[in-house]
Amino acid sequence: MADPEQQPLESPVPADIIPAESSPSVIETCGEQPLTEAGALPSLPPREVFPPWSGWDVAAVLCFTLAAVFLFSTVALGIAHILSSARHVSWGDLASSPIVVIGSQVAAYPVVIAFMIVLVRAKSRERFWQAIRWNWRGPAMLRFVVAGFAFAFAVEFASRWLPIPKSLPVDRFFNETGGAYLMAAFGVTLAPLLEELFFRGMLYPVLRRGFGVKVAVLVTAGAFASIHSAQLGNAWGPLLSIFVVGVVFTLVRERTDSVAASFLMHCGYNFALFATLWVGSDHFRHLEKVAN
Repeated sequence: MADPEQQPLESPVPADIIPAESSPSVIETCGEQPLTEAGALPSLPPREVFPPWSGWDVAAVLCFTLAAVFLFSTVALGIAHILSSARHVSWGDLASSPIVVIGSQVAAYPVVIAFMIVLVRAKSRERFWQAIRWNWRGPAMLRFVVAGFAFAFAVEFASRWLPIPKSLPVDRFFNETGGAYLMAAFGVTLAPLLEELFFRGMLYPVLRRGFGVKVAVLVTAGAFASIHSAQLGNAWGPLLSIFVVGVVFTLVRERTDSVAASFLMHCGYNFALFATLWVGSDHFRHLEKVAN
């Protein structure tokens, strides 16, 4: 009779259903998080970066703006030359005409805004107005128009202690009544819209991400003032005023997280300036009445 201690032991479970330790099909768990085959946690979705565009994209918008304004200015100058050929108006006079200058910008700016929309949409998974942080929060936003209106009078009052030239290049836009009205309409609608979308909507977030709030506010305000330099004859007094205005607009955008807020304040500010000129110059016919 065979000794039971000498017989080999048999496993009560068939060997073919015991999983091998090295089998790659086995998924281990750690708590409630499943592990991958290599033993690592599954990767999380990439974190959203604001803004999704870069400084190169901002530079692209700037270059496109310059090209669009140049193109439409050339077209407007050619049309004006054809229409005024009987009066033998010089090219220089046509190039400085408010109708030509402002009219070309009125045509160019919507094209630039469309370019911005396409670029931002290509960089972001959000809609343009969400990505740009427009953030319109209802009728209460209109208080920023009133704030801009009041701010304009405060800046004008403070400017009395600055060396403001009696004549500035921008004054030529008010030599003709029609040109002055066109300038005013452009200055309270399309011009602040494009400027706020570019400076406070695109440029400021890039600078803020790279250099922090303080540097971003100052650089954005400086860039904002620089685009008005030619209109103000590079005079440091008016440029300082515009720089301060740019700082306030950018701080409003920072505090409210809303480009719409800085846009409305910009509109109110410009409206106050044009309204003052309209009243003081007998409906834009005698600008010399409000000259310093």
